[in-house]
Amino acid sequence: MSVAPVSVIICTRNGWSRGFLDDTLQSLLAQSRPAQEILLIDDASSDGTAAYVRQAYPHVIIVHNAGTGLAAARNTGVAAARFPWVAFIDDDDIWCPGKLAEQLAQVHASVTPDAIMYVSQVATLNSHGGNPVAWATPRQFATWPACLLGSPIQPSGVLLSKRLLSRIGPFSEQLKEGAAYDYWIRCLSAGMSIRYSSNVLLHYRQHHPQMTAPARKFEHFLNMDAIVAPYLEQLAPALAKRIRCARRLNNLRSLLSHTGMRAALRYWRASVPRPASSLRTLSYFLLDTIACRAPHRIRHTLRQRAMQLLIGKEALLPELRPKRSGHPM
Repeated sequence: MSVAPVSVIICTRNGWSRGFLDDTLQSLLAQSRPAQEILLIDDASSDGTAAYVRQAYPHVIIVHNAGTGLAAARNTGVAAARFPWVAFIDDDDIWCPGKLAEQLAQVHASVTPDAIMYVSQVATLNSHGGNPVAWATPRQFATWPACLLGSPIQPSGVLLSKRLLSRIGPFSEQLKEGAAYDYWIRCLSAGMSIRYSSNVLLHYRQHHPQMTAPARKFEHFLNMDAIVAPYLEQLAPALAKRIRCARRLNNLRSLLSHTGMRAALRYWRASVPRPASSLRTLSYFLLDTIACRAPHRIRHTLRQRAMQLLIGKEALLPELRPKRSGHPM
């Protein structure tokens, strides 16, 4: 089997002082199938991150970025990468030792690897420590246009080819946030596909206070709605209306669960226009809500079926689509 050379891109700003960067770098060094190069894109750190990494990890290539944000730093990393396969990791996440080996085995088994994003299953890691907790990979969003309802990818778990990156173009540097989500939408709308790993290969670190602040979550949902809006224009009006309404129902459910009634009402008032919910949309929402509380072994299937109610069978991943039966002549 030929070796597929990989460049790993870590984007950081003041990663050393945050205290997690060593764990990230050590997880890259512990790979059973190491990357050919590790690029640390230092986005104008003020805490000596670059100097520390240069001394402690002399084999890591440091590339300086002008403090223009995460999307620009990722673009800088892609431009600097010398090898045909690229993997991203945030400066506080951890790869499991077999991450690259399993994904590269999938690459070698693929007929059209340059048209596929290889994505890790994920376990969440509390910022204060503790054991990783398995995270339900959002496979119901892994097709076009189902991805307009939510992101199917955690960026630290993706491996993709430079050919794919060149075809899709750079990450958008104009977006306040969500440039990675916008990128996955662009990939799927252009005919790319997603292949998930069989095992958990990524420990994604959650920082709970930041994630649950009501004002922050409210603003996040509005920003994500703005990202999705131009893609909805590519769809038939009836389908676009259903997806728009389903997004709002999902966001309201999340706000009510995590931040309370005030933030939910504020979001509802701000998300104009508000299309009336059709029976089809409400049926999707009800089944998806049931799936959220279902046992893990059936949750994915229920959520995929909910997506089929909303969008149609094209929303299903290939393994869940109805098999065509042959008919005798």
